Amino acid sequence: MQKLQVLVATMGQKDFSKIEEMNIASDVIFANQSDDTKYDEKRFDGYLAKMITTGTRGVGCNRNIALEYADGDILLIADDDVKYIVGYSEAILKAFSEVPQADALIFNIRTVGKFVERRKNKQIKRVHYLNALNYGAVRIAVKRKKLIAKNIKFTTCFGGGTIYSAGEDSMFIWDMLKKGMKIYTYPVVIAEVDQTTSSWFRGYNCKYFYDKGALYCALTNKWIARFLCIQDLLRHQTLFKESGMTFRQIIDQMDKGIQGYKTLLPYKDNGSNIEKNMLGG
Repeated sequence: MQKLQVLVATMGQKDFSKIEEMNIASDVIFANQSDDTKYDEKRFDGYLAKMITTGTRGVGCNRNIALEYADGDILLIADDDVKYIVGYSEAILKAFSEVPQADALIFNIRTVGKFVERRKNKQIKRVHYLNALNYGAVRIAVKRKKLIAKNIKFTTCFGGGTIYSAGEDSMFIWDMLKKGMKIYTYPVVIAEVDQTTSSWFRGYNCKYFYDKGALYCALTNKWIARFLCIQDLLRHQTLFKESGMTFRQIIDQMDKGIQGYKTLLPYKDNGSNIEKNMLGG
């Protein structure tokens, strides 16, 4: 029987209360960013919870710590605001038995609140580069041995607490594809998450578009990145109108991100009227 293990990136935890809050019913590892350095364990309902507390910062570093301590067969990536449905562990293991060729599966998560509308999987379907950027890390379950064999970890440049505000999940999926792993979507809801607010999104401002350009450059190269920026803007032009920026201004910010990524240069607010007038700027 394969073992499922949840890997939770969290901060400031003093106890194991997240087990109940997240409705966890499997082995779990909490990678806990705090000011201490310690290791704790707890047995509950026949499962084992580990908590690795470190002074590191950045969601990528934190997820990588969880990966280092993992020993499950199937690893489920998680944030600490996720609440799992009853039977999620059995559903995930059943899915892998039904799609044995899959190295990773992307499940559905029900969103509470209107901040993010998640793409809903309606069938078992192979994930390729063209649709790889549609999914967040907390929907991913992956075979641990495949990650080890392919030497895949999370980036430490993208995501909360890093140079660029988001994108570690996209890079994780992209890296799996680049190294030949087979990823499929699976049409089952495993959890819900309240995303009325966000820990990193501050509106469609200059930094948002700068970081998008940097992400596309990290995934590809500066030439393909420019194409990806344009297609992203065309597909989401109604949404991006909230920024108060023109098409040219947005593209300019994305291009600055592309150029900045070459030397890992973070976004810098130069005090221009664009930043002052934009939503969240």
